[in-house]
Amino acid sequence: MQLLEQEMEAGLSPATHQTADVKMFPTYVRNIANGSETGEVLALDLGGTNFRVLLVTLDPSKEVKLTSKIFVIPQSIMLGEGKNVKQKKKKTKKKKFFFV
Repeated sequence: MQLLEQEMEAGLSPATHQTADVKMFPTYVRNIANGSETGEVLALDLGGTNFRVLLVTLDPSKEVKLTSKIFVIPQSIMLGEGKNVKQKKKKTKKKKFFFV
């Protein structure tokens, strides 16, 4: 556990970020949730093999609605040079976010 903590600290430090094994970016929580939140929150997770999209709808009656979709990242994109990534995203953008 100590090694993981050291790597996380190295990833957060501007001095060691470039060479760190675990890249970290600081984020800030402005307020703590109090239960009165409403609206929609979009969460995106791009991992090594999947792209996950989660839409969380919080309504005033305290009900939470979750809508999610998981997309498998094709081997050709995962292992490719990345030259055609923008082109592929443009072609499939509407299909990926049809529920948003």
